[in-house]
Amino acid sequence: MTGLLRSYDQVLGINERNALIDAVNPRAAIRLVDDKVGTKQLLEDAGVAVPPTLLHVTRPADARGLDDDELPDAWACKPNRGLGGNGILLAAGRGDQGGWHSGSGRPVPLDSVRDHVRRTVDGEFSNHDHDTAFFEPLVRAHPDHARIAHEGLPDVRVLCRAGEPVLAMTRLPTAASAGKANLHQGAIGAAVDLSSGEVTAARTERGPVEVHPDTGERIVGARLPHWSTVVEIAAGCGPATGLVYVGADIVIDAERGPLVLEVNARPGLEIQNVHRRGLRPAFADLLPG
Repeated sequence: MTGLLRSYDQVLGINERNALIDAVNPRAAIRLVDDKVGTKQLLEDAGVAVPPTLLHVTRPADARGLDDDELPDAWACKPNRGLGGNGILLAAGRGDQGGWHSGSGRPVPLDSVRDHVRRTVDGEFSNHDHDTAFFEPLVRAHPDHARIAHEGLPDVRVLCRAGEPVLAMTRLPTAASAGKANLHQGAIGAAVDLSSGEVTAARTERGPVEVHPDTGERIVGARLPHWSTVVEIAAGCGPATGLVYVGADIVIDAERGPLVLEVNARPGLEIQNVHRRGLRPAFADLLPG
């Protein structure tokens, strides 16, 4: 994603960001948030809303013995130490002849689920020789959030400093991003005003947009639902995990409301381009040297 920021001397560069992380984020806390199941438990204990864990598979033998009555009609299976959203398997409903089906209607048979879980436990989707797999209820986006996205699941990234929100954006899937909320794959990054939850600007890698390129729905001016709760739970992620510089990734579920999906100890810097505002002033006093 490209775009001119208002003042380049306010930009937090990648080297400075890495130095900042080394200076303020304890290594133990970074290791902790790489463990998604452990992080969820810590957040839950601190009163921060997260999706419930339905099943946690830790051994290949457990993958082979997985039964379809252990899981609900709709779920998400994720690698515990996965990177970049890889290795996530989704089921949107029960299949007509057993198993499940995806959101597009593709069959998701039980044998395929068992194989996926086995591969996950074998570490195929992480940087580890061994991983674990966990199942959560499938998140269905709140209608007011889904309205300004194209299929997929939109989310909110709130960047915080020691429990204080600094900047927020929502990432909106597009046809180009294949329904994923990944800016580098073509999703829309939209700046959100922290006080109101209103979208103030939006960009793709090609430049500014005001309406969604696939749906024609107006993005700029939209207000995200349950915004005060989004900000509140994002602020709780740093104190709960021991991170000072932290990105909280939040989804707004149609039934459960805002839920922390992931806590990121190394949040990217594209939020600066989305807001056309540099992060350096917010963290300058913490930078080493």
